[in-house]
Amino acid sequence: MVYYAYIEDISSPRGPCRCIAVFASRAVADEWWRAVSTSANTNYSDGVRRVAPQFFTHDTNKANAVTSITDAQVASSFFGKVFFTYLESNGGGLSVIPILDFVDHVSGNSFFIRSRVSPNEYWYCPGSSTGNVTPNSKVYVSRTERTRFRVRLFSERKETTGTIMIGSDEIAITLISTNLSIRVSRSGHVIVSKNPELGLKFSDIANGFGVVTPLLDNEGHCENIKELFKTEDGEEWELA
Repeated sequence: MVYYAYIEDISSPRGPCRCIAVFASRAVADEWWRAVSTSANTNYSDGVRRVAPQFFTHDTNKANAVTSITDAQVASSFFGKVFFTYLESNGGGLSVIPILDFVDHVSGNSFFIRSRVSPNEYWYCPGSSTGNVTPNSKVYVSRTERTRFRVRLFSERKETTGTIMIGSDEIAITLISTNLSIRVSRSGHVIVSKNPELGLKFSDIANGFGVVTPLLDNEGHCENIKELFKTEDGEEWELA
């Protein structure tokens, strides 16, 4: 799904270079922002700001976000994945972009993790609400319970939270109620451990996990939880 954002020109009270950016997807928008904000060309890293997920500013006295995709030091790899349309300075021709309802992928924040196909199914670790969880406990998918996890860049310190996470980032997923993190057992099941899973990517949340057949109780009835496991071709999940 294409993704839209406003870009306001703050070079003057009536900056002439306001525009709408159209990205191939939300992921592309976040990746473009990473490229711009960490650019070796400090005019861009200083002159472009992300105010909100769908609102950016640029100081065109320093750098114009539009030219970021033609500068090899900035975001030339995004040429063909985003285009910009200038808006008239007097407000004419301004159209309202679709406002999307989603959580921002900010490192260090806490999230629920749910199925995109069945939004009523969430990752769940029994005992997590009280912190009564022991290492090697399994993580399930439940239709009646949910657990909040903290998702953080693996290399990011607690005092430097705030980076927008992208697919290639290595991350740690941790219970907020106890110092236990997501890990994958030898059998492939998702468990919690004192040490986080090495090599886990943010993109794995999107499609790196799957579920197995629902568990059965002593009477053979299907319960409301499923076992969660790591796989290369999993189901679609999202942060909520």
